[in-house]
Amino acid sequence: MFRKASFVREFAVLCALGLLAHAGVSAADDVAGAGFLDMAKDSGFMEYVLLIVSIAGVALGLQALVSVRPHLLRPPQTSSELITLCQEGNIDEALELAQSDNTFLGNVAAAALSQSQLGKEAMEGAMADAGELESGKYIHKIGTLGLIAAIAPMLGLTGTTLGMIKTFAVIAVKADAVTASDMARGISIALVCTFTGLMVAIPLLILGFFLKSKLTHTIHEISNDVGEMIRAITGEGQTQ
Repeated sequence: MFRKASFVREFAVLCALGLLAHAGVSAADDVAGAGFLDMAKDSGFMEYVLLIVSIAGVALGLQALVSVRPHLLRPPQTSSELITLCQEGNIDEALELAQSDNTFLGNVAAAALSQSQLGKEAMEGAMADAGELESGKYIHKIGTLGLIAAIAPMLGLTGTTLGMIKTFAVIAVKADAVTASDMARGISIALVCTFTGLMVAIPLLILGFFLKSKLTHTIHEISNDVGEMIRAITGEGQTQ
């Protein structure tokens, strides 16, 4: 049931991002007509840089969306088996299961259970260290999306600035011969870079926020699972 609900949320986010991208393209068509792609080509090398950045952002976003999945980071069956084994006192068997499960939960549980002979504080310290190490792997992926989302508008503004410089250079050369159509064409081409940068940044910001929220929730659940194992081992979870 949980996996189905998670899939529905992910599908909803992907649909929202797709609708946002479609709305951006439709807006571009409304503003620029059929010549939007032509103006994009005329915008210069910065538009191609933005195209490469957008492809990288989409690739990293899909990779993060696939890897940051709750049932992959915290397999429900593994979680329940580890807690049951700890409650039954089978620490060695629980440690063996955790070490054989190369997931976020498995690695954190293995670190904590390996310190079971040293007491509660040692297990909690090992859990915190392993959790920080594991979470850093996924936070780095999400942070990369945020970096691309922050850079894309700056690249767009850079392209727009270069386009405006070229436009005013043409005006300076033509002097009295320049027309309003020439100016409008040059300015619209320059603004295409800004538009492209925003259309790259906005979906990545939304996706990054969604992934960060999902990762934070999963980390909290893993912390609760391992904490319950520790309480079962130390006897704090037993009723009197």
